[in-house]
Order: sequence, then C-alpha cells, then structure tokens
Amino acid sequence: MTPRSRSISGWGAVGAGTLLANVIAYTLFLVLNRELAADDLGAVASLLNLVIIAGVAALSTQLVSAWRVALDRPDAHAAALRTGAIVGLIMSGTVAVVSPVLVPLLHLDGPLPVLLVAASMLPTCVTAGVQGSLQGSERFVALGIVYAMTSIIRTAGGAFAAWAGWGVTGVMALTTVAAWFMAFVAVLLVRDHVGRALHADVPTQVRRVLGGMAGTSALLVASTIDTPVARHVLSGADSGAYAVLSLFAKATFWGPAFLATVLFPHMSRAKGLRPLFVALGGTAAIVGVGVAVSALLSGPLVRIVGGPAYTHLADLVPAFTALGGAWALSQVLVFWGAARGRHVVGYLVWGAVGLATLVVELWRHDSVAEVATTFLVASVLVTVIGTAVSLPRRPKDPARR
Repeated sequence: MTPRSRSISGWGAVGAGTLLANVIAYTLFLVLNRELAADDLGAVASLLNLVIIAGVAALSTQLVSAWRVALDRPDAHAAALRTGAIVGLIMSGTVAVVSPVLVPLLHLDGPLPVLLVAASMLPTCVTAGVQGSLQGSERFVALGIVYAMTSIIRTAGGAFAAWAGWGVTGVMALTTVAAWFMAFVAVLLVRDHVGRALHADVPTQVRRVLGGMAGTSALLVASTIDTPVARHVLSGADSGAYAVLSLFAKATFWGPAFLATVLFPHMSRAKGLRPLFVALGGTAAIVGVGVAVSALLSGPLVRIVGGPAYTHLADLVPAFTALGGAWALSQVLVFWGAARGRHVVGYLVWGAVGLATLVVELWRHDSVAEVATTFLVASVLVTVIGTAVSLPRRPKDPARR
C-alpha cells in the first residue's frame, strides 16, 4: 500500500470511528430523553458534560503524547501511558475535592454522582495516553476502533441504567464502570510498552500536559460548559430542553473533528501552512452542510432527537448547529497552535467562554434562546479572531522602512 493510500485509509478509519462514536453517543441521549424526567435529564446532561470538562487533561495528554511519538522521542509510548496515569490521579483528586461546591451548583441531592465523575478521570486519562500513542504513530485504524468502542460501551451502560430506572446515580455509575473497562481494552493495544512504563526512569510529560491544558483543552470546556450553565440559570424543564438541543451543537462540533486528529502529526512536522488550510477548509465545508440541513429539516430532526414534546424548539436547531460548527473551526486552530507549542487561541477560547458565562449569569438567562445565542456570539468571535492570530504576519519590506 502506498503512503497516499495509507493516509486516505487512515482518514477514513478515524472519520468512521468518530462518526460511529457520535451516533452511538447521541443514542444514549435518545434513550435518556425518553426514560428520564426533564429535571433528571438536565442533571445527567450536566454531569456527563462535567465528565468532559473535568477531563480537559485527557485531550492535553493525547496531544502531548501524539506530538512526542510523531517526533520519535525516546520511550515515547511508555511515557504516554505513565503520563496518562499520573495526570488521571491528579484530576480524580481535584474533582473529589471540589465536589462539595458542585453539588449545590448543579442542584443534586448528594455528592455521589460527582464522586463517580471523579472516579472516571483516571481511566479516561489512561485511555487518552493510549490514543495519543496511536495518533502519533498514525495507527489510525486502531485509533478509530478505540473511539467507537469507548462510545459504545459507555452508551450501553448509561442506557441500561436509565431503562432500568436507576436514576441519575445509576447512569453515572455504569458510565464510570464503562470508562474503567475501556481503559483496560485500550492498554492492550500498546501492551508491549506497559512494562517499560512502570519504570521510574521513563520521562513523563505531566508538566507539559498541565501547562498546555489551558490552551489545548479549552475547546472541550467551550463545547460543553453551556449545558451546566443552562442547568444553573434555567428551570428544570428548560434545562432539559437545552440538553436536547445541545446534541445538535455536539454533532457539529465532533463531526469534523477527525480532520484535525489525522492531520495533527503532519502539523507537528510541517514547515508550511498546508495542513492548517486543509483542516480549516474541510471543517468549514462539513459545518456549512450541517447548518444548511438543520435549517431545512429542523422540525423532523428535533422530533427524532427529543421526541414530539420538544417540537416547539425547532427554530433554535440552526443556532445550536452553528454554535458547534464555530467551535469545530476553533478546534483546528487550537490543534495547530498546540503542534507548535503556542496556545494563544486556547487562551482566547477561555476568555470568550468566561465572558459569555458572566453575561448569561448576570443578564441573558431568561430563556433557552438567550443562553444559546450568547455562547454562539462568543464562538464566532473566537473563530474570526483566532484565524487572524494563527496566520503568520507578513514580514516588513525593508525598502518601505
């Protein structure tokens, strides 16, 4: 097989794995939408988004590991495993410590659901280390399989708990068990490096991961923070409605994510801008199609996702689709910066998200539309400004000086 053929098959494998993972993940919410009351749905959606937010270190772990493997650094694969385990322990402890604060903010009956989120951090970060090892070595078929299996196992656990009537705590418990099981399966893919990872002399990238979290993982927070914020400022019924609509944003955000993933090793080694333009152009095309389809078929789509009870929200579907699409474009810019050790766009994302959250808290919190459009404006501004700061400045002409 030629290098070009391997590249195309790799794109297809990651794209198929990402697509399948997203479809299965949305299936979980289709079940939750029908099995849980609106208030419980809002709570579960906020907690599942909290898993993603608390797992910001996971993406940083994956990207740092992929960068190290792509550049063929010594013990890179073993370092990825060791780094994932250490970072996971740090994140589990952090979430457990802040759980007393999160319980009242999310209107939960007790701390157990948040502690279950904490328990899922270690296996999530270990899996991320494996994903970085696969990504950096361009083992894209295996990477696509890991993406798909992670979503399938988690969805099966959460859906069964909801169907069995185990409530919010039951859903979170089985999704946590799924995270541990998937970590074990993922490690088997790099089992030749496990023994070496246990040696204390293996260099870890914990400091680099923690230092880059603010930049590389900003998009995970940006693409999910609006749902917990909506849970906090809206009524129980409205927060459930927001959780349903947020699925359209997540679909548009994660749909084209495979482009940035498969091009990241090339970004790490590239001398020019071609990988950036390919990723931006491909992502923009996918987002454009998604927004157009959501505008034309908003009614049927919202009935499929949420059921007849949410048909009145159809007019907001294009706005949520555009929200996810803008964050998808920003993700390409964040990855491009991470490949070069620059996190300007990531810091820009944090600033925009913080400002949008403050505006919602103080002013625009009277409806689902107000919360969504506030975050939409923030995402568009990040995309425009981020593109401008990511392109190299043209050198000054000495003759004009």
